Amino acid sequence: MPKIEFSSDQLPSHLNDRARFRLWHDIWMEQLGNADMKHAEDQPFYTASTNVLLGELSVSRFATTTGHYVRTRKHVTNDRDDILVGFYRSPQPQLWTVGNQGVELKQGSVVAFNVAQPVSSFTNGLTAWNLASIPRAQILKLVPHADNRPAMLLDPANPAVRHLERTIDFLLDADEVCEDQALTRHAQAMLGDLIVLALGARGEVAEVAAERGLRAARQRELIAIIEKRFAEPSLSITTIADALHLSRRYASDLLLEGGATFSERVLELRLQKARAMLSDVRYDDTKVSDIAFACGFNEVTYFNRRFRAHFGCSPTQYRMGTNHSDP
Repeated sequence: MPKIEFSSDQLPSHLNDRARFRLWHDIWMEQLGNADMKHAEDQPFYTASTNVLLGELSVSRFATTTGHYVRTRKHVTNDRDDILVGFYRSPQPQLWTVGNQGVELKQGSVVAFNVAQPVSSFTNGLTAWNLASIPRAQILKLVPHADNRPAMLLDPANPAVRHLERTIDFLLDADEVCEDQALTRHAQAMLGDLIVLALGARGEVAEVAAERGLRAARQRELIAIIEKRFAEPSLSITTIADALHLSRRYASDLLLEGGATFSERVLELRLQKARAMLSDVRYDDTKVSDIAFACGFNEVTYFNRRFRAHFGCSPTQYRMGTNHSDP
């Protein structure tokens, strides 16, 4: 899964803002499609983007000080024909004109639109977006009404929309997905299902997408919470299920489908953190008991027993073996 990152910091430093903008404009047109753009002259030029390609689908994040953006019929004639679902992240509002429709986007707005149509936008300040892209022909087979309107505002509180936003963030930041073809295929399927649901799929299509896409997204979120909070002594399956508004049984089933129970995941993460601390000379003066507590264990004897079973020696023996050489 290719990941492409670009920033205005990569442009030649000897160029002035106008020249840097023109160079970026040429790169943009070659990579993403034709458009007329103008940079806000009263601001230093800035842009940054990340694109992750998953077959015909993609996710992207970009921010720019380019305030004017116009695509005419001439621009879109031979351009790509994708449906984009965009999450607007800028604190400054953005004014759109697409077809006969005027749209004002505010921070948190979510919009779906077909890029193969004329559009103009204006932002007085930084523009920032997270986006998911899918070929229009592919989505119309599953959601025929997906482009009934030039631009369709989506409900940010809709579970499918919320999961799609979190999935885009995850795919943009998770380098391990880029390195594993099986994970790439899984991510592509999950992303496609969430786009289908966010755009209002109905009937059997919605049922299939919900079973695959939402289930996979919820499983990923459960694992992400565990990886972030595993060192909390009071963390429980009920805690993380409540955080995602899921039942305890459903959360347990999702984790088990991922290959390990809640307890197994938490124990592994705590033991790995403890091993890392015991290997680190910065913690040489830290008591083993304090390391155990810092990793989320409530009882030192239990920690010692599980550590020995997992690594074949006691925490003290492990520390001596890694931090000190034999005389």
